[in-house]
Amino acid sequence: MSDSATDFFVGRQPIVDRDENIYGYELLFRGGLNPNHAEFESASQATATVICNAMMHMDFKELVGNARAFINFPEEFFYEMKDPCFHHGQVVIEVLETVEPNQEVIESLHHLKDQGYMLALDDFIFSKKYVPFIKMADIVKFDVLVIDPEKIKPLFTKIKSIKNVTILAERVENKEMYALCKEAGADLFQGYYFAKPEVVTGKKLSVAKIHLLELLEKVVDDSLHLDDLESIIEKDVGLSIKMLKLAKQYRTRTMPDFSSLKDVMMLFGLKRVQSWATMISMTALDDVFPEVFNLARLRAIFMRNIAQKEGLPGVDSFYLAGLFSMMDVIVGQHLEQALENVPLNEIIKGGLLNGEGEIGRLLEIARSFEVNNADEYQDFALLYLDSIKEVNKISSI
Repeated sequence: MSDSATDFFVGRQPIVDRDENIYGYELLFRGGLNPNHAEFESASQATATVICNAMMHMDFKELVGNARAFINFPEEFFYEMKDPCFHHGQVVIEVLETVEPNQEVIESLHHLKDQGYMLALDDFIFSKKYVPFIKMADIVKFDVLVIDPEKIKPLFTKIKSIKNVTILAERVENKEMYALCKEAGADLFQGYYFAKPEVVTGKKLSVAKIHLLELLEKVVDDSLHLDDLESIIEKDVGLSIKMLKLAKQYRTRTMPDFSSLKDVMMLFGLKRVQSWATMISMTALDDVFPEVFNLARLRAIFMRNIAQKEGLPGVDSFYLAGLFSMMDVIVGQHLEQALENVPLNEIIKGGLLNGEGEIGRLLEIARSFEVNNADEYQDFALLYLDSIKEVNKISSI
């Protein structure tokens, strides 16, 4: 591994509770920007190195907000690093399925528990020899794709009879598996279903979503003037307040104070305020899984950041494209249908619907990072991390 400070990559996958609120993120650390060519003396050295690298650039709050950070560790970790360099407050230590429950490992886990760390058993397959692990664990994770569906509930029940642990269903890929695991007693859920929920085709739009589309039709109109946008935003008190709070997050020391929408628009410009108003308007819906909005924000910010790095014109168009790339999920229609009445220009629509041009290229890069399949795009890894930090900064507004 090189000495470069950029020589690491972190992906993340959401973990949600039974109410579909974010409980944590599994952090997928890789040993180097090109993981296929990274060389370490041991797996634990690789894990420790990339975590330390990551922590030199950020703390866990920047990466996961107030949620918990799930990190998996190989067996060597429990021999070599009994006093981790990271705080126990947010980190859940995942014990990989390859870790053997010998006396030294059990003593190490007891030591970690005494320090306040939460322990999770990853990809757990039941065997009597793992009972000591279960008795120390806070969370047990099951890969539900490799378990016969009819055996899921009895397995969860058996584990909870040994200790009342939190059950996490991993690799939940669709609505049916989510419902099955929920009925079986799972407490937490992780999987592609929560990173990109399915679209219910032909779904009738609610009044709230019709109003959203009407608002977006006005907000993103290319012919809109600054005064027109101000009057649209001012009609919604909540939107106005959130707009001012968001602007303060981006205010630099050299900017004068501002107290009105007019001030914000003069400082940041029409296009940027349009983008913010679009993002805030979308997140006002309460019947959409919250992580959808985080993913839309992340795409928007990441695409804008790449466009800025590459010197592409109209960076705010990339931001809007990222936001609107999730409109199918937000309104429950096919993307083409959802965008029908929104006056986005043809370049943005072509990129979203057909993968055309620079918008299509940057959207493909964003999607690759989301599914942890971005080996060919590792030059953008730090931009992705910066985008995650920015999303966490604005998510509480």
